[in-house]
Amino acid sequence: MPLTRSLERPPACACGGALGLRVEIHPGTPAVAEVSGEIDIASASLLREALLLAIRCHGPAIRVDLRGVTFLDCSGINALLATARRARLEGGRMRIINPSATAIRVITLLGLKDVLTSAKER
Repeated sequence: MPLTRSLERPPACACGGALGLRVEIHPGTPAVAEVSGEIDIASASLLREALLLAIRCHGPAIRVDLRGVTFLDCSGINALLATARRARLEGGRMRIINPSATAIRVITLLGLKDVLTSAKER
């Protein structure tokens, strides 16, 4: 995955393919990961790898923008929780921003709203 850096903040990582998931990492403080498509058992590992790579490359402060997510299951939640844990272990924090209706419904049903989001970022 090619990494680029410029003042215009182009995507540092664009992952996607037949799985219907797209992840774009935008460097910054914090880095922002724009996620779109379906996050399920087939694509959750791709999401996890992309987010952990972003933490390694850009530091442990990361925001995950889920506005384009059309499906989210427990494997996707596990990928998000793994990312949040890694960020915390490295002294940072992962936060969900702009969750789609689908994403916020799953996050809320699992009782993870306070863990993955904050009031000012919803």
